Amino acid sequence: MNINGVRTQGVTNIYASNGARKIKETNTDIGKDKIEISELGRNLSMYDNVDFNIDNSAKIEELKAKIQNGTYNVDAKLTAQSILNNIKEGR
Repeated sequence: MNINGVRTQGVTNIYASNGARKIKETNTDIGKDKIEISELGRNLSMYDNVDFNIDNSAKIEELKAKIQNGTYNVDAKLTAQSILNNIKEGR
């Protein structure tokens, strides 16, 4: 019967190679970063200022005059309603 001595280097290499495999396996589980844009964000990106090429200079001058005279009053309900209408229309 032939009994050879225990080769500690061989045993150490087995444990070292198993540890390296575990590290590689855990690194593959890490997912990549991703960004998702909400539906509201996608809808807002479709909002284009090019569609509003309206000449508002007369209205602007009228508002400036009202502000200088002190007769300009902001109607909060009318402003809110206008904002909601624009949202509903998809602008």
